[in-house]
Amino acid sequence: MRTPTRLCLPVVVVLIAGCGGRTEDARQYLLLSDSPDHASTRFAPAECPTASESTEMDRACMVDSNGGTYPENGTMFALPAAPPYGVYFQFKPGFVPNQIDVDGAAANGGIVVAAAPYDVSSSPCCAEDSPANQIAFKARLTAGGGLIVTIDEAVPTGDQVAIVLDYGSLFAGQISPCSLASQQFCQGAPSMGFAVRFYVGSLPAGFPASTVGGKTPVDGACMLLYNDALVDGDSCCYRKGGVNTCNTSISCNERSGSGCCLIYASENTAGGQRCCLYESGQYGDDASECRQLLSH
Repeated sequence: MRTPTRLCLPVVVVLIAGCGGRTEDARQYLLLSDSPDHASTRFAPAECPTASESTEMDRACMVDSNGGTYPENGTMFALPAAPPYGVYFQFKPGFVPNQIDVDGAAANGGIVVAAAPYDVSSSPCCAEDSPANQIAFKARLTAGGGLIVTIDEAVPTGDQVAIVLDYGSLFAGQISPCSLASQQFCQGAPSMGFAVRFYVGSLPAGFPASTVGGKTPVDGACMLLYNDALVDGDSCCYRKGGVNTCNTSISCNERSGSGCCLIYASENTAGGQRCCLYESGQYGDDASECRQLLSH
């Protein structure tokens, strides 16, 4: 979601880490947080959808404490309440911020992270609109030119979280004179930005249901199923609005064969049976949807 530049005050705490090369290996996993308390939370850049319509942004997605990723496509998602949570931005070649500008943006309000119990469909609308809503965050460039903005502390359930980049600040050292890949982008950057927002724990009352992988499940629909070679008439289930009752510790047997798929997504999900949890703990070819479904 693009947003005009906003003038905001600095956040409470900002820590910045270093950067290296400029080509992210989308097959690798990245740590969402550099905090020892959240060292197990990792995600794969490959699970973040591309943003082909964007001049500067290659990928952008929200990441939850299970390593699940959520596309920035205008849908309002509710991420699990447990921290950490954050956003991964992968810039296109020729549009990667400099470290010194990331430092400056984090310190002077060019990167704003805010949380508030606001509904985007009412007034007040947006968490970032008041400096009083700003919260602590960490921002770091990755070795491949990505930017990870992370919230390590728990946000109250039901709060809207906004993570906003002000391009005039984020690219301050590259727009005048222009050293980015587009002169037109340099000219427009001072009045441009990129905003991502999500809810924590639950959506506002009466808010349209968030989607799973881009498809809206019907109320009460069962979205996870056991491999029927493992059970007889005992289907596990995660029903929309309910709790996942699937036992992920079940094992393959002589009927299924070793290394089998234990749990599938049902036809009610966007990916259908592309989401599969194997006995090894690996996922099928829709890993992001699997993580999201199994986290409930």
